[in-house]
Amino acid sequence: MKKFGFLFCTLLFTLSLRAQDAAQLLQAVKKKLESVKDYTGDATLSVEVSFMKVPDSKVKVYFRQPDQFKIIKPDGISILPKGGMNVSLNSLISGKEFTSVPGGYTSVNGRKLAIIKLLPIAENSDVVLTTLLVEESSALVWKATTTTKENGTYESNMEYNRFAQWGLPDKILFVFNTSTFKLPKGVTMEYEGGKSTKAPQASGDGKGRVSLVYKTYSINKGLSPALFK
Repeated sequence: MKKFGFLFCTLLFTLSLRAQDAAQLLQAVKKKLESVKDYTGDATLSVEVSFMKVPDSKVKVYFRQPDQFKIIKPDGISILPKGGMNVSLNSLISGKEFTSVPGGYTSVNGRKLAIIKLLPIAENSDVVLTTLLVEESSALVWKATTTTKENGTYESNMEYNRFAQWGLPDKILFVFNTSTFKLPKGVTMEYEGGKSTKAPQASGDGKGRVSLVYKTYSINKGLSPALFK
């Protein structure tokens, strides 16, 4: 009986340490992301959805803490719907409070990554669960999988190089299920020829993909809140 009690206490102690480690790693991630108060990025946007024809576009990407995010084409059209679609990792977790739960480790492309599951504290949050794959040495998130109430589950895959010190990716690939992702009422995507239409049923694997490849960022120069209205 004493042996069982000792093992039980050891298990609780180990789980407590792992939870502390997960919380500390999450704070390191948030600290890096929150060092970016705002940015303007020049990027190439690619949209791959089976029922849409959208040519690659040179775009301006704007972010302002805690979660304002916007993508604008040169003609001034905002090409991604508002709400639900957090292509930006900053928008997904910066300024928000979560309970972090450790999930062990995994290996992606030979890189050892810690698994952290995030449960939002706010009861009215649309996000149900976010799972991060984080490199401990750099506090960089290489993948985020998010389950929401309104838009199903989607994932963001990041690649880092020139802007890693800011926690900003050189490339981000956003993957979502077209059958569960809901466009807000009155919002349409732009098609070739300037026409828009209601989306039919998707074919193929039923997933849509949006990628942003950044050429450069302008960081912490100050952006007006009016830009995001």
